[in-house]
Amino acid sequence: MNLKTHFCNPFHRQKQPKHYRILCCISALLTAFLLLTGCTGASPSASGASTAPSVPSGTLAVHYLDVGQADCTLLLSQDAAVMIDAGNREDAQTILQYLESLSIDSLDAVIFTHPHEDHIGAGAAILEKIPVDNLYMNTDTPDSKVYKDLANTADQKGLTPIHPSQHDTFSFGDCRLEFLQTGTDYEDTNDNSLILKITHGDNRFLFTGDAGQAPEKDLAESGVSLEADVFQAGHHGSEYSNSYVFLRAVNPPNVVISCGRDNSYGHPHEAALSRFRDVGATIYRTDTIGTVIASSDGTNITFDQQGIESDREHTDDANGLYDLPEASYIGNVNSKKFHTDACPSLPAEKNRIYFNTREEALEEGYEPCQNCKP
Repeated sequence: MNLKTHFCNPFHRQKQPKHYRILCCISALLTAFLLLTGCTGASPSASGASTAPSVPSGTLAVHYLDVGQADCTLLLSQDAAVMIDAGNREDAQTILQYLESLSIDSLDAVIFTHPHEDHIGAGAAILEKIPVDNLYMNTDTPDSKVYKDLANTADQKGLTPIHPSQHDTFSFGDCRLEFLQTGTDYEDTNDNSLILKITHGDNRFLFTGDAGQAPEKDLAESGVSLEADVFQAGHHGSEYSNSYVFLRAVNPPNVVISCGRDNSYGHPHEAALSRFRDVGATIYRTDTIGTVIASSDGTNITFDQQGIESDREHTDDANGLYDLPEASYIGNVNSKKFHTDACPSLPAEKNRIYFNTREEALEEGYEPCQNCKP
């Protein structure tokens, strides 16, 4: 069996540097030698854990797959493999080929953040082809064909979905995964997205599905530790997610946006991109650079792609947004309108005034914006 390192991106759009290709070849030859001599260093497991080839001990590879206007992320640590979301229905072959290219023939867990087509679309096909140990979902049960296909396939495979509770955890490889929100309190399916954080040594990766401002605000005010080194932008970079209140708590130096090129939703919105730049984050977009792989050794994180750096320096003090006051509402000194911090009609920085409460804005003679309706 020809095993490939998890740090090689088989669908990379750019040619790898010569030294990178040489390292991959050396790794493949060494692996083949170990297999021939019967000394792989991997101990057999009686639990039926993933038979994915081992990544170097003490490492985590996070693959943000380019699946267009959808989400699919693969987490690989030692010989464990976990998938978060499964793209659109038409992404099934792409995802299955990606798994095959890495010699991954089973998954320790699959997590569907919420049952919308762009997150569970290829789920039934993956469950049909790939053995899965555990399936995690929220409690929403929409009356859609894509959800029914997924539920029926899970049932045929003997998989009973696990509905996690807040702060439930499980370990895989060298990592710990914690569910920060489990989606039962909101009317909007997007807001009920499972929100989870992966901890690998000193490094943290945060996923919020399509959660919007309401759960973001609730989490930020709950006292839960949200700070992350890599944040997958909420709702593909929507202006109605990724609020300043939330970003203050997360303070991410790196943001990965999974979205489709020239998508009809306008993702990522300029308002969200502006907030990411304000926090000093380097931005990685799958619509422009393809699949992104973040590699953690427990202390440092490296990317296989070149991101777009902010013109602001990311800092650890003041939760990143160091020169933006703690305020819930933003006024326009010219129009005398005030907005939520997620409004797409926010004024330029030089024309802003900040208010801590709605009453304060009204007392100063400002009127609510008719777009965001603060």
